[in-house]
Amino acid sequence: MGATGLMSGYTTVPYTIAYANELVSDPIGFVPYACRQRLSYLPSSRSGDWVKGPSARSWEPGILRARVRDLRGKPDERGAERMRKLNQRRQWQCMDKRLCQVCGDPATDPETGLIPWLLTATVFERTGAESGRTNAPPTCWGCIPRAMEECPMLGESFGLVTAVGVESAGVLADMYRPGLLPGTLMPTAHNVFVSWDDSTHHPHALATSQVVELRGLRSVP
Repeated sequence: MGATGLMSGYTTVPYTIAYANELVSDPIGFVPYACRQRLSYLPSSRSGDWVKGPSARSWEPGILRARVRDLRGKPDERGAERMRKLNQRRQWQCMDKRLCQVCGDPATDPETGLIPWLLTATVFERTGAESGRTNAPPTCWGCIPRAMEECPMLGESFGLVTAVGVESAGVLADMYRPGLLPGTLMPTAHNVFVSWDDSTHHPHALATSQVVELRGLRSVP
């Protein structure tokens, strides 16, 4: 979620990392919708561009999600890895299905039902004594040693925790408003949390990752 480029020290490309030819820069702008304006891809959005919360009603438009291609299974087409860029679709898949962000396999411990998470202060916000929000997917027990060895972000400060339950809370998003001239738009905020309940801001948000609420957190020594 920073500048495009390679991180040194990696021998494994995590499942959620984007490749160069997966990145999309299609234009976005505001279009009329239900007597208001909302952010959309131009000239038009596809149904898969929109994401909704678990309790959203059928008529609610949802939030526009950043477009990305999925070419992980096509080595000849995907290009070089971009170690500071997320593939939004694979990040969403990991959150929805509790998949490991490194290998893409199920992260839930089959014996205990607990879900391990490697968290740094930059991707975690505590919301209670045993709960918190993050946009970082889980990491399975088998991949934790590799992640701790290879990921520079974990070298400074991190915590290893387990969660009993997970609930989708919202998105991290870049925010926009219509510009002064017709057909233009202005960025107003970068990488801010927008909850599923905050429908006022949904028309102005471009979601870059899903945020989940972790329940029953326990620290692992």
